[in-house]
Amino acid sequence: MVSAPRCRPGARGLLALLLLLPLPGARSGCGAPPTLIFADLLDEFKTWTYFPIGSTVSYNCHPGYQKVPGVQSTLFCKTHLVWSEPKEFCQKKSCGHPGDLANGKIHITDLLFGSNITFSCDEGFRLVGHDTSQCVTEGTSVTWNHEIPFCEAGCQKPEVQTGSMVNALDEKMWYRVNETLPFKCCPGYQFSSHSQLPATDRFSITCLADGSWTALPLCKKQSTSDECEMASAKELKVCGVPLETLRTLLEVQKLYLEIKKLKLELKSQ
Repeated sequence: MVSAPRCRPGARGLLALLLLLPLPGARSGCGAPPTLIFADLLDEFKTWTYFPIGSTVSYNCHPGYQKVPGVQSTLFCKTHLVWSEPKEFCQKKSCGHPGDLANGKIHITDLLFGSNITFSCDEGFRLVGHDTSQCVTEGTSVTWNHEIPFCEAGCQKPEVQTGSMVNALDEKMWYRVNETLPFKCCPGYQFSSHSQLPATDRFSITCLADGSWTALPLCKKQSTSDECEMASAKELKVCGVPLETLRTLLEVQKLYLEIKKLKLELKSQ
């Protein structure tokens, strides 16, 4: 009977140590930590090149995000040299409800970071300020990038048939309460309630607090006036004369010129 050779006591300790060392080319730790959505590895771990079994790394959420309560923001290198299962532990922060808009509405689909809200005013009011606001970062917190606007009582742009504003620069979509606008009638027209006045005279209207105008002027066609027939097509179009009426006026103008030409020819004979 042949017995197996025995190691000397010192050799047994050396053999145990060799068994604990990794084989050449074998991994002895985890690779680089995984990249997580909406999170960054802490700077202190970015310089590490070796992650032995049991080591842990931590993450911070991106700006505009915060840690989900109860979810660990660390990963550890497991015994079989893989990282523990990463979980999404960052969620968007909320800017919270912006408040109320008197005489208007706030249109909200989301209050979280990156979302937008819009503002609109009730009929008879105009918006003063920004009509949208976005939830953005401000340092380590989030906030709405524009304050809530306010809705001011006002009047919409008035329309006067066969009339126009004296100053075209005054023309806009909304006007403030107590704002006054002067009007004049188009050539060949006059204010119906002031038939004794020439057509070039002004008639002013004022924006009232309830969003309406004082009585709008009414320009009616003068009964006898060469100026009406001789008004240019461009002038009448600016005054807002309907297309059919403009066509008729042009025909009248043409007839007027032909008659005038005929009279001149008869005089010259």
